[in-house]
Amino acid sequence: MVRLLALLLLLATPLAAQAPDTLKLELVLDPRETAPLEGEMVLATIRGTYRETITNEDLKLRSMTDFDWTRLGQDAWSDQRIDGRTARVFERRIAFYPKRAGNLEVLPIVHELEIIGSGGQREIVLVRSDPMRIEVGEKPAGADQSWFPVRALEVSDTWDADPAQLEDGQSVTRRVVIRALGATPEMMPQQPALREPWLITFTPPEERNFQVTAQGPVTTLVWVWKLRPITGEPGVLSQVTLPYFDTTSRTAKTATLPSATIGYASFADNAASGWRGDPGVGWPHLAVLGASAIAAVILGLRGRSGVSAPAAHLRRWMRIRRDLRHLRGHARRKDVSRFRALAVRLLFPPAATPPTTTHPALRSVDAMLFGDRSASQNIDLWSTLRAVERAVARSTRQPGEPAGRAGASAGPPPDRFRSVQISGKDDTTRGNSV
Repeated sequence: MVRLLALLLLLATPLAAQAPDTLKLELVLDPRETAPLEGEMVLATIRGTYRETITNEDLKLRSMTDFDWTRLGQDAWSDQRIDGRTARVFERRIAFYPKRAGNLEVLPIVHELEIIGSGGQREIVLVRSDPMRIEVGEKPAGADQSWFPVRALEVSDTWDADPAQLEDGQSVTRRVVIRALGATPEMMPQQPALREPWLITFTPPEERNFQVTAQGPVTTLVWVWKLRPITGEPGVLSQVTLPYFDTTSRTAKTATLPSATIGYASFADNAASGWRGDPGVGWPHLAVLGASAIAAVILGLRGRSGVSAPAAHLRRWMRIRRDLRHLRGHARRKDVSRFRALAVRLLFPPAATPPTTTHPALRSVDAMLFGDRSASQNIDLWSTLRAVERAVARSTRQPGEPAGRAGASAGPPPDRFRSVQISGKDDTTRGNSV
């Protein structure tokens, strides 16, 4: 009974017959001048020439010991006239990657076809290609981990801001895009670690995209780093070298990610404030200060009683200039609390009458600190800084007058105190961008 059932099942199942002479399958390698190296892409076309009516098909390309392979695009079917007879032509582009050096064999490829036979019956036939041997050369010595053979390589390196001129606390994003023709995603290099003791680094997962063309696969690799300095002092990221082998020119090459300086712009400003060619005030005002200092020295040498007033005025002027420089630093860092505390000390010195109302120059700051704190992101400390500088300049018109009343007085300040600002035009042009 068992034998009878097996015989019936065998008769009911169509057997796969060998292909007749009207069915031909072959593997055609792209012409090349030199033998491929280990890991180098080898392009080929699987080509079938069929003079039968085909109702279904399935190409079977199994795993191989000596080669990896990848399919390049969709299959192409066309009607062509070959040797004076019409034939149905099948083509599939494929890329082979030899796993080692030596004389390697590409195993036969099988195309399973369902055709209509002479009697009108459907038959399944297996069409096989002949095995093919390929001589593969060894990769260069010392190129174990860095061996990266490609037909073409493109690298772009972009930053979303100038890394050497960051605002205090700002992060910068570096984005590197690598496009390689003739490489699979598994062949692409690993993302380097941009780590330094003075740098906070966040590395999102890399992106790998794979596209196929008739000339080989194109893999796109995207690296992203988010970087922020820990201190204000600028640091330098070393350059990164990506070695690869150009299979078109048959030469070893490198792609380089250049070195980059990362730091806050405020560090350079603060370093320059220690000694600068432009002292921040006009030369006429410096001449007045110099004359005042000389007069104070002369009066002191002569023993006159009036020496105390010019000397005290000069000391007060130097203190105001120092405090205004610190006030500018608080404005750059957007430190609203310290900015207000120092501004109040400038506008209401200890000798002045204690204030009972908010100074006009500090109304926007007080509104944010003691009112709506959500406005802290929109407050313009640079405009407030200029208002404080004008008020302080007015308060110095008469040394004995309290700063609070003088700050609210009307009328333009005297010429000798109109340039109490720390850096002149620089404060106006860069204030809104800091």
